[in-house]
Amino acid sequence: MRSILTALSLCLTHALAPAQDFASTIKAGLAQAEASKSFALPGIDPSWRFLVNELKHLQHGDLSAADLAQVNVEHTDPIPEIVRYSEELKALGVELLLVPVPAKASIYPEKLAANPGPLPTMTAFYAKLTSGGVQVLDLESAFLAAKKAAPDQMLYCATDSHWSPAGAELAAQLVAAKYQGRTDWAADQLRDRVKLKPETLEFHGDLLTDAEKASMPKEKLPLTRSGIASNPDGTEVKPVESAEHAPLLVMGDSHCQVFRRGASMHTTCGGFIDHLTTDLSLPVEEISTQASGGEGPRIDIARRTVKEPDFWKKKKVVVWLFSAREFTQGRWKKIPAVVQKR
Repeated sequence: MRSILTALSLCLTHALAPAQDFASTIKAGLAQAEASKSFALPGIDPSWRFLVNELKHLQHGDLSAADLAQVNVEHTDPIPEIVRYSEELKALGVELLLVPVPAKASIYPEKLAANPGPLPTMTAFYAKLTSGGVQVLDLESAFLAAKKAAPDQMLYCATDSHWSPAGAELAAQLVAAKYQGRTDWAADQLRDRVKLKPETLEFHGDLLTDAEKASMPKEKLPLTRSGIASNPDGTEVKPVESAEHAPLLVMGDSHCQVFRRGASMHTTCGGFIDHLTTDLSLPVEEISTQASGGEGPRIDIARRTVKEPDFWKKKKVVVWLFSAREFTQGRWKKIPAVVQKR
C-alpha cells in the first residue's frame, strides 16, 4: 500500500508541476484520485492526505464568479437560503455568525503539489453574503495570516479531514474576541473554566485506510485541553457539556465535535466549543451532526421548536460552523428556523 501511495504522490507531483492555476492543480489531483478510486489523495508530502470531496469543492475556484445553482451538487444555491435563515433569526432577536472552515488545501496548497499556482480566495464570495446582511467570520484570511506568522504551527491535521487542535483553538479565540464583554449575557458568566498546559496528541486520521493505519506511525500534534476544573489546583479538566439554557448556540458539522467527543473524534476537552466556552466563560449549547453542516443542524433545530415553542427565546447568538465545501457539496433546501404547530 505504501509503495502505491508513493507512486501516486510522485505521479501527482509531476502531473501538477506545470499547472497554470489552482483550479487546474485540483482537477489534476481529482483525476489521480479517480484513477485510484480513493476517497483521499496523498500530497507531495507523503504524510499528508486531502479529502477528495474537498478537492471537488475547490475545483470551482472563485465561487463569487460561479453559478452556484449549477455548481452545487444538489443544484441549490446556498446564498439565498443562508440570507433567508439569517433574516428569520434576526426577526426572532437572534444574531447569526457564519463561520465556514476553509478547505485544507486552500491553506496548505504546497502540501498538495509542488507548483499549485495562484490561490483563489473566498473573500469575494463572503462579500456577497455580507451584502445580504449575513455576518461572516473569514477564517481563510485569518488562517493564512496565522500560518505566515507561525509556519511551524499546523492549523490542519496531516492525515485527517479536520483542522488541528491549534486550528480549533484559534477559531474559538477569534469568535470569542467578537463577543467578549457583552453585557446582555453577563448573568450567564461562569468561573470554573480552565486551560491546561499543552500536551502531545497521537492519532491516526480519518483520511487513512485501515492498511495505512497499520503501517504508518501516528500523527503527533500539540493539544491544549480546556474545560471545567475537576480538581482544586486546576491541573485536570472534565468535558464541558452542552447547555440547553445557554444564550450562545453553536450549530454545525463535525468541526464542532473533533477533539471534543472522543472515539473517532480522537480525544476530549480540546475542541472548538471547549475553548469557546472557556474563552467567553459562558455556557454553550451544541447542535451538530457528523456531516451536512448546512442542513442537518437546521433540521434538528426545526424539530426542537415543535416540542419547545420558546426555543429561540433563550438564544442571543448563533455560531454556524461548517466546512466551506458545504457551499458546493451540501444541500441547501429551505428549512424554517421555527416550525409552527398546526
